[in-house]
Amino acid sequence: MLYLDWRFFPVFDQIDPTAAFGGAYNAGLVVLSVIVATLAAFVALSISGRIVAANSRVAQWAWASAGAIAMGGGIWSMHFIGMLAFSLPCGVTYAPVGTVLSMIPGILASGVALHAISQRTDPGFKRLAVGGVLMGAAIGLMHYSGMAAMEPEALLRYDPGLVVVSIVVAVGLAFISLGIRFRFHGSVSSRVAATALAAPFMGFAVAGMHYTAMQAAIFFPVPDAPLANMATSPMFLAALITIFIVLIMAIALVATFAGRQVELAQSLAAEVAERKRTEQELIKARQQAEAANRAKSQFLATMSHEIRTPMNGVVGTANLLATTPLNDRQTQLVHNLVGSGQALLGIINDILDLSKIEAGHFELAEVDFDPRELIAEITDLFSERCTSKGIEFIYFVAEDVPHHLTGDPSRLRQVLINLVGNAIKFTERGEILVEVSLADTTEKHVTLCCSVKDTGIGIDPEQRARIFESFHQVDASMTRSRGGTGLGLSIVKELVTLMGGDIDVESEVGRGSRFWFTTRLVRSADGLASASRRRAIERPLRVLAVDANAVSAEVMSRYFASWRIDALLCATPAEAEAALAEASASARPFDVLIIDIKGLACGGVKLARKVRIEQQGDRPEVILLMGLDGSVADTSLENLGAFALLAKPARPSVLFDCLASIASGSRENGIASFYVRKSPGRSAIAFDARVLVVEDNAVNQDVASGILKQMGCSVVTAANGRSAVQLFAQENFDLILMDCEMPIMDGFDATRRIRDIERVMRGLRDEEYSRPRTPIVALTAHALAEVRERCLEAGMDDFLVKPYDELQIADLLGRWLTPSAAIAVPSGNRPSQQEQPASTAPAMRLDMKAVERIRRIAGDDGASLLGQVVSQFAATSAPLLLSCFTML
Repeated sequence: MLYLDWRFFPVFDQIDPTAAFGGAYNAGLVVLSVIVATLAAFVALSISGRIVAANSRVAQWAWASAGAIAMGGGIWSMHFIGMLAFSLPCGVTYAPVGTVLSMIPGILASGVALHAISQRTDPGFKRLAVGGVLMGAAIGLMHYSGMAAMEPEALLRYDPGLVVVSIVVAVGLAFISLGIRFRFHGSVSSRVAATALAAPFMGFAVAGMHYTAMQAAIFFPVPDAPLANMATSPMFLAALITIFIVLIMAIALVATFAGRQVELAQSLAAEVAERKRTEQELIKARQQAEAANRAKSQFLATMSHEIRTPMNGVVGTANLLATTPLNDRQTQLVHNLVGSGQALLGIINDILDLSKIEAGHFELAEVDFDPRELIAEITDLFSERCTSKGIEFIYFVAEDVPHHLTGDPSRLRQVLINLVGNAIKFTERGEILVEVSLADTTEKHVTLCCSVKDTGIGIDPEQRARIFESFHQVDASMTRSRGGTGLGLSIVKELVTLMGGDIDVESEVGRGSRFWFTTRLVRSADGLASASRRRAIERPLRVLAVDANAVSAEVMSRYFASWRIDALLCATPAEAEAALAEASASARPFDVLIIDIKGLACGGVKLARKVRIEQQGDRPEVILLMGLDGSVADTSLENLGAFALLAKPARPSVLFDCLASIASGSRENGIASFYVRKSPGRSAIAFDARVLVVEDNAVNQDVASGILKQMGCSVVTAANGRSAVQLFAQENFDLILMDCEMPIMDGFDATRRIRDIERVMRGLRDEEYSRPRTPIVALTAHALAEVRERCLEAGMDDFLVKPYDELQIADLLGRWLTPSAAIAVPSGNRPSQQEQPASTAPAMRLDMKAVERIRRIAGDDGASLLGQVVSQFAATSAPLLLSCFTML
């Protein structure tokens, strides 16, 4: 029969298998052997984590050696404890040298296995298989080496099949143990728990291989063999080996724990150092960002000055040129020059605004304003442009919107102007509707929802996602016809965010767009007092409105509904004539007929003329709505006898006043009608003042001097601050316009010197010095807030940003000087002004609100002072008139 001898050589012995010795096991030592193997596996697998975490190759080899010794020693101790647990009915001894040398294969194989599985990344199947094979081989090699050191009084043979099974058991259980340790540690709480779960499998792999191999060993009796027993008790040897190995493993575990703590301390120190480095980098980055912001602000200030200074000369010279007699071609060229200059200035302002917002230097004002007046101003600004393009401009402000709010009206106006300007740019026909409604209200705050809706080209979804980004344009092609910088909507979004609101857009390609935004404002004290008052006309009126635009008609109907007016709307003159005939037949005539002359043109004029001529008795009052074009200057419309000629869209307050006047019978009482017409000229205020203009730019000197001389001022110029100080010490001036940046001496130093001179002159007791403080106004191209503060700190009184025009100069002079008289100034090519026509009616309507306020003034006896005055006038007027007639 085929067997293997102790050297694993095959032999064919003619031995009876039934003659083999039957061995027995000590259960306590068997359990102890499994425990020792499990502890050894736990220590070895724990050390594998230190091998991975080691920072140097020497440390890796040191930990690998410690793990190999722990694992190899554990396998060796388990083997000999298991051998001591096995007893034969014959003598058994162990060769000391062979016993010690049997530990070496286990240690070497364990070290190789640990090195194979201890990498930075978790091992895959291939590495786990290699590790399992090496670990199983280490266990098998150690076992059979130890068996070779055994000296029984018997013939040792191995069953080849069971030998193979023992090796397979060792490899399989080792593979399972390593898989649990490295592949499933993510499903448990920590690596320690994973190691504790994997260690028993490794211990069972060692014990399973050992006892399977012991089953493969067959001991046959040897005739006449002497009976030699061990001098030391197997139990004592097992205990000694266990204590020795446990001490080694305890030392390894302590070293592992200490190494882990050292690694944690090093990791913590590295993290602290990294955080400190990151903090230093953040501080450095913040300092660089602050330096960049300062450089950016300085660049903006410099560019603002360098661009605005020549722009002031260009725009100012063009405005002065427009006041001179020009032919049609020259007028058109001057208009082009002014328009191009204003467009360029708008781009500059957009860039500066965006830069100030990004730099965090943008601040909102807190000013009381009326949102209805703000929308009306925007209407006045864009109505003529819309009319010339052939589109309708319409706006609606809900009645529940407060009349008085606190916020930044200039920035709210800027947002609306941007949105309306874009709507006009991208709309070729149809209308533009601006709506303002109340989105939310509290005791102290109001949230307004403003929208701008157009019938333009629309925006596709891909463009809508990026439309509020800086420098993004809907039409970015080289052939684009609408221009723009792509900054407007970006600034709008930033401003709306600063005002505590949101902005979005709804659009459909080819159907138009609707931009809407919200803004949070504070209720003003006046707004809280007047919130409960609602406008309504006391006497019922029947109104027939003829409007060619459906959206405009719908907005008018909403106003009529809020004013409790019975109104009928028609789209054509034919419908209106039918409605008038039906009303006359039913004895329910209309009190007012509102006709859209802008949309209906000749048809509307014919309807108005027909109503005024043909209808008698129950003839309605006529209100004509006109566009801001040539028809406004057409005096023939006044001959129609209309009660009012209003620009379309009519201000709701003006339209309400018209209807209220009609309801009160104002025409019969001699109250003037409402007219809007272009004026051939305008009156300006004259100032008999001596002004010092300090400006180093010759063109800007001419611009300022020309505007001031037109207003009646006497002008003296200086090219730098030093000359200005010398002139101030020698002469008297009523006002000084001071440029900030000049050669030799800038405006700030010059202002300080002038204020010093004033203080010295006031301190002279022996001289009469009655000259008051001279106002100094900064003429600067800087638009930044810090420049304004610097001007005020230097002693300046006011601030005027270049480029400026005559209206800004007039407003400035009005704040610091007393006007001497009104002078006639030709309007030339100026925009239209609202005026009353020359007529036999009084030039102004009686302000009933003012009369009511006067009526509430009490006299000495508590009665109305107005009543007393009227009574006195009635008592004395008759004798005075009689005396006048007698004298005539």
